[in-house]
Amino acid sequence: MLLAATVSAALVGGALVHGLDHGGAKAAPAPPAAGSLSADPLPEPFAPSPARVAAPPSARASIAAPSRFESLSQKVDRLGRSPDPVDAFAAYQLVTACVWARDHEGWMARHILPGDRAMLPTPQQACGDIASDQIQSRLRWLERAALAGVHHAATEMLREGPDGLGLSNSDIDAPENASWKLRVEAALDAGVHTCDPDSLENRINAYENGHGVAPDRARALTYWVAYMECRQRLVGQPSAVLANADSVTQRMGSSLTADQIAQAMSAGHALARDARPLAGDP
Repeated sequence: MLLAATVSAALVGGALVHGLDHGGAKAAPAPPAAGSLSADPLPEPFAPSPARVAAPPSARASIAAPSRFESLSQKVDRLGRSPDPVDAFAAYQLVTACVWARDHEGWMARHILPGDRAMLPTPQQACGDIASDQIQSRLRWLERAALAGVHHAATEMLREGPDGLGLSNSDIDAPENASWKLRVEAALDAGVHTCDPDSLENRINAYENGHGVAPDRARALTYWVAYMECRQRLVGQPSAVLANADSVTQRMGSSLTADQIAQAMSAGHALARDARPLAGDP
């Protein structure tokens, strides 16, 4: 989870940066993959508690009213000044696209075919007139969005690491990063309560695999049920796999009693029902 392979990151980056110019929204996530930050234990019975080479995420349309002739720097400034945390995340995404294009220009020239490079913005296109102080502000915008539960912001905060240079296993538990780790955990918890699929995946992995917490299949199942219900809400169609017959539920429930499974699933339904996505957050 913490470090993507170089080629994969570049190709994914192409698709994500391409989405910046075409208003593409991020697709519904796949079932959880291993790896997560530690999660705070849920009060019983499962009630919700209040890479150095990585591709930029896709941007979203701004809620704030744009100027017809605004430059890229002006757009970033408008989004960053907006009180809406969804706009703060959009400002982060635009600046991150600039940083990624600038830092990987030489790498792409050596490793990406010319036809494929044409699909990616050049540093000049991605950066425009973005100023250095805006680049320095990007992690501040990201953290504001993540702590508000903007979708995908918490995992971007985790991926960026405490200094924006990527994350390693040693970074997570380093004493000097203790405050940052607590803020990431708070952001993941905020994401759970806005139906953020990435934050829910993180909690599933933490409790199923014991990453940072004691393994707890019942809690993992609770988050899995909430994940699938939130996914159903976001895509607007019923889930065909959320039932006792689906493989993930079977795996998590293999060591649980029937009562534990029923309790965990009930708590998951309640968690998803009470979650409230932010207005304007895709």
